Amino acid sequence: MNPLLYVKLGVIAFALLGSAYLGYSFEHSRFVAFKAAITEETRQIEQQHQAQADEIRKVKDAQIRDINSKLADAISELRKRPSRTENAGNGQNCNGTRLYAEDAEFLVREAARADEIRVALQACYRQYDAL
Repeated sequence: MNPLLYVKLGVIAFALLGSAYLGYSFEHSRFVAFKAAITEETRQIEQQHQAQADEIRKVKDAQIRDINSKLADAISELRKRPSRTENAGNGQNCNGTRLYAEDAEFLVREAARADEIRVALQACYRQYDAL
C-alpha cells in the first residue's frame, strides 16, 4: 500500500472527527442556551404562582384573625349571661337569647371553627384555580 493513501485516510478521518466534534459542540451550546431559557421561564412562573399563593394566604389569615377577634368579643359578652343551674329546665321554649353561658359559648366557638374551615377551603379553591 502506498504511504500517501494512509496520509489521505488519516486526513479524512481527522476531518470527519473534527466536523463531528464541531457539530456536537454547536448543538451542545444550543441545548445549554435552550435549557437556561426554559429554566428562567419556569422560575418566573414559579415566582408568579408563589406570589399569588402568598396573597391568597394573607387574605385568608386576615379573615381568620377577624373571625377570632369577633369570637373573643362574643365570648366576653356571653360571660355576662347566667350560668347553667342543676335544676335547669329542658329549654323547650328557649330561643338564642335565653341560652346559658356555657351552651352559648360552645355554639359560638363551633360557629367560629366552621367559619375558619370555610375560609380555609375557599382559599384552597382560589389557589387551586389560580394554578
